[in-house]
Amino acid sequence: MENETYLINYGVYFKNGHYESHTMKVKNCMSELHAKIKLEDYLKKKHSDFNNLVVHKCRKDFLGMSDIFGKSNPFF
Repeated sequence: MENETYLINYGVYFKNGHYESHTMKVKNCMSELHAKIKLEDYLKKKHSDFNNLVVHKCRKDFLGMSDIFGKSNPFF
């Protein structure tokens, strides 16, 4: 199975009730579900006060088209 790159629009709820929304590219994923799990694991490590992840949109990034718009993330 080929690894894919996904572009995910998501929101994060923190334990203090604060909410943030972002877009991130997640690389080397076997499926859409795998991309979402990788993103959640990353956010749990990055934010000690992480509470909940809400995925608004998840789509394959064909040919790196999101790089044109500056939405790439070197951490994945």
